Amino acid sequence: MIDVDGYLAVLGVARPAAPTGEALRALHRAQVERVPYETLDNQLGRPTGIGAAESVARILRGRGGYCFHLNGAFAALLTALGYDVTLHRAGVQDEVEDPGGPGGDHLALTVGLDGDRWLVDTGLAGGMYEPLPLREGTYTQGPFTYAMAPSVGGARRLTVHP
Repeated sequence: MIDVDGYLAVLGVARPAAPTGEALRALHRAQVERVPYETLDNQLGRPTGIGAAESVARILRGRGGYCFHLNGAFAALLTALGYDVTLHRAGVQDEVEDPGGPGGDHLALTVGLDGDRWLVDTGLAGGMYEPLPLREGTYTQGPFTYAMAPSVGGARRLTVHP
């Protein structure tokens, strides 16, 4: 078990009464605003564990992390709050062409809610402010545009700020 109340205190968000879309968006925004993307330990040659419990403890100590820390901890929080969360091996690429599949250098989440699936990603530096529907389309959040399209093997490809 994780310290849900402690995590919510870091986010500055009250415990939602139920796993709703509105609560998911509020939690996602709070995580992006209050928990920094950072790779300082790796840059200093001090890699840390990426397990969910360790990542939550890291956030409770006032630290941030990269995708495996941030999305891993966020998945644990959402699961504890009753959301249907799936973790996915993903990849971050600079190429325009479809890669042969996810590179595995990124952890992304999907959340099932009210018959839809949502891409939830608080661990992408410069990424999304709120979850995106996991379906083809173009989405705008503030000054940024995101495009969701089919990719190889039934995967999805998210283009960030094209």
